[in-house]
Order: sequence, then C-alpha cells, then structure tokens
Amino acid sequence: MQIVNYKKSKYLSLFIAAVLLVTLLLSGCQKAAINDSPTKAIKQELVIGEQFDLVSYDPSKNMSDFVRALVFNSLVEIDMDFKKSPGLAETWTMSPDGKTWTFQLRKNVVFHDGTPWNSEAAKTNLKWLANGSGKNTLAAVESIETPDPSTLIIKLKKPVFTFDSDLTPPFMSMVSPKAIDEKGTVTAAIGTGPFKLVSWQKDNNFVMERNEQYFAGAPKLTKLTFKVMPDAESRAMALEAGQIDLMSGREALTAVQRLKTNPALKIVKKMGQTSELMFFNLYKAPFDDLKVRQAVANAINLNEMIPKLIGDLAEPPVNFFSTAFGKFLNPNPQMPKYDLQASKALLAEAGWKDSDGDGILEKSGTKLKATLSYGSNNTEDKLLCTAFQGALKGIGMEVDLRPMDTAALKQALEKKDYQLIMVGQWSVPHDDPSMHYISGYWHSKSTYTIFTSPELDSRIDKLAASLDAQERIKLHQEIQAEIMKNTPEMVIFHRNNVLVMKKNIENLNPSVGTWQIFRGLTQAEIK
Repeated sequence: MQIVNYKKSKYLSLFIAAVLLVTLLLSGCQKAAINDSPTKAIKQELVIGEQFDLVSYDPSKNMSDFVRALVFNSLVEIDMDFKKSPGLAETWTMSPDGKTWTFQLRKNVVFHDGTPWNSEAAKTNLKWLANGSGKNTLAAVESIETPDPSTLIIKLKKPVFTFDSDLTPPFMSMVSPKAIDEKGTVTAAIGTGPFKLVSWQKDNNFVMERNEQYFAGAPKLTKLTFKVMPDAESRAMALEAGQIDLMSGREALTAVQRLKTNPALKIVKKMGQTSELMFFNLYKAPFDDLKVRQAVANAINLNEMIPKLIGDLAEPPVNFFSTAFGKFLNPNPQMPKYDLQASKALLAEAGWKDSDGDGILEKSGTKLKATLSYGSNNTEDKLLCTAFQGALKGIGMEVDLRPMDTAALKQALEKKDYQLIMVGQWSVPHDDPSMHYISGYWHSKSTYTIFTSPELDSRIDKLAASLDAQERIKLHQEIQAEIMKNTPEMVIFHRNNVLVMKKNIENLNPSVGTWQIFRGLTQAEIK
C-alpha cells in the first residue's frame, strides 16, 4: 500500500502554482512590453529637387521667388486660394477717404533670431523697403505711426484702394531688423515664417528646419533640403531613383508627361494666377494693321494645341486673365476663335495675296513675314512657337523663330525689338490685377506700352483713383474689353501649378499663387 505524505504534496502544489503564476506574470509583462512599444516614427523630412538656387538672403530683391514664403511673412498675405488673408497683421481698415490704413498686428510673435515682432519692427521694414525694392509700391506713403506695439498707422498722400494687396507680394516680406545692416543689406534670411533657413551651399543645396514658434502652428515636417537642379530631366530622374521626394512641374513639360505614368508617384495641380501671352508689335508692319493681327489670332487652334502639346501643365485660354482672378474678369471676354476661313478673308481684305504662287502672301512687293521671339529655356514655348510657325504658314505667313535668354527677352520687349513675342504674364503680383495695366503693359506710362490710347489711359487712371469696389470691377471689365477689341495680344494658355511627389507624401497641395507653390509644405506630412 502506497502511503501519501500530504504535507509534502501540499508544499509541492503551492510551489508549482507559484512557478506558474510567475511564468504567467512574466509572459504578460513581455506581451505588454511588446504591445506598448511605440511604432518607429517616420522621419518628417523631405528632399526637394529645385530649379533655382536661393540666390541671396534678401526677400525684397533677388532671393528665389519660390521659397521666400517658407521663411518670411508679409503684413497681409495671399492664401493658397489667392484671397487676401491675415499675415503679420491680424486685421486692417481703410479710412473712408482711402488715405489712412490702420493695421492691428499679431502679438507674441518673434523673428527666428528671437527679435520681437511689433509696430517698430514693421516701421523699420517699411522705411527700408521704401528706400529699395518697395520704392514704387510705397511711393504714396506720407507717414508711419506706431501709437502702441500692436498698432501700425500708415498715412498716404493719395488714396490707394489696393494698398493692402500691394503689401502681399513676397518682396514686401518683413525681415528681422537685426538682419539688416547700416547699408540696408540683409545679412541673414531671418523672418517669422514656418521654416528657418539653417544652411546654404551656393548652387548646391539649402536646408530649412521647422520653426517651432510659428504663430500659425509649427509644420509637421521638421526638415526641408532643397537640392539645386536646374535641369528638369535631372530632377525627374532623381525623383524616379528616390534621390529626391518632390519637384515642381515648372518648365518640366517632357518630364511631367513621363512621371505621371509612374505608379510610385502622384501629381497634384491647381490653376495658377499666370498666363502665357503672345504680343504683337503694333508699332511696326505688318502688325500695325488690326486685320493682320486678327488673322493670326483666328489661324491658331489653341483649344486643340494646348492639351496636345502642354498636357497637365496648362489649360486653353478662356479669358483675359486666369480664372483665379474671379470677379475681376470680363464675363464676355470676346476671345479670338479658331476660324481658318475668316483668317484668310481678313488677310485678303488687308490686301495680302500670293502673287507668285510660292504659298507666302505679299503686298506691294513685300512678303508676309514675321519673327517670333521666345525664351530659349522654356520648353513649352519652344513647342508652341514651332506649332505656331506651321499654323501661320497655312495662311501664307512665313515665321522665323528667335530663341532668347530671359534678360534679352525682357529687353526686346521693353525696346520694342520684336514682331511677335511669347512671354509669361508678368506684373500680376497679387489678387487685384490693376498693376498689370498701370505699370505693366497698357498705360502710356507703363513699362512695356504694348497698346495704349487716350481712352484706355483714362479708364486705367480712373481705376487707380477709385475707392468704389463695384465701380472698380466695372472698370476692370471695360479695360479688358477695350484691349481685346484691338487684338494687341493673344492669351496662349492659363498655367497650372504642378507638383510631382512620392505617394507617401500627404496633404501637400499647390497654391494658386505661383510664387508660393511650396507654401503647402506647412500642411504636408509623410505617412
């Protein structure tokens, strides 16, 4: 008979139970440790292939247009949808006579170097700008008052309805007073913006880091590295190889068409505020004749040509300006329509005919010939000018193409050294396009004087002086109608702002304003 020692058995059972309990506890702790371990954080850093170098620290002069909005803020800003919005001023008012503007400034804002933002910093900046790149913008300023740190009062010599808009372009950015030396030179890129510039290797790269104290909330991205890559194909290949994460579609027509088929990438676009234009030289034959200008406009099928040649980067023209200008657009723009028979009939009415059967029209012994100038680095314009050359040959006009660098192109435009010239729509710096007429192209005192007349001058002057919003819209529409009636230009396309990126980048959208195409990086994140 087996005798059982109950005392030993009891202790053994307790020991086994204790071992099992410890094992279970340890197992639970290990499991909890596994479950509680944080997922490895994704680095919120982007490498961007950028066409242009930083150039300088000075946002009022030659600092790259496309990155200034990441480092600096203006008193008033244009938001991603091209509407005026608070910048370093939270609110502002215009007096009934249009001559006194009062700005209530943001409180508790500091520049990247710790210098406080206040009315004295604003006054320092405005006086500095008035003696430099902001000379024309601030020409009407009579005095600047700072009754307290958060109030800025600007008194003007004459009423300026667009004064708040005139403060929005990035060349009107506010710089830390400590970063401007006695000669007015900006010694460091120190603003109040969402990112801080931390390094710059000329013609190689420049690096920005998140501004933790940004007044609108720190961005999710912690670091931006811009690699300077002037060639579009080089940027595209770097994106495909994973060497960069993002690039814009600026002057990258061929590259964008290829990249949009890559399943690892995505493209986002938004209609921008700029258009491409072709100007006629009205001061020289043959384009001093309205019928010849109209014939050219009728001979080119832009609705077919733009989608075929430019694709995602642009839309066929529908108005004098891009649709981004909304209420300022003439609702009946009277854009030229493609009509080959009407084109040929207009030339016949103007006295042009093919006398010798060579296919080129002539009049009084002179052949119908023209030179078309365009930017040599602009792939889109090169393609379009070649297509124009073919289309105009179909109506009996011989066209020679003349590629030019940007500086030469602007000089040719200013000196009237062209017959036909294709350029971007300069002088539309913000939401109200008044400056486009006044200082740009359509007034007798404007820079380029493409077409002017006493009637047009009168309307433009009236627009500059008007403080009535509805009257201003009416004048905008009348000015556009008067210009289009005389066909001094063709609107070629309205430009889309395009970004191409890896698919793991989210919440990154382009802006309507071309100069702030990267401003969406303040909302972007990597998933």
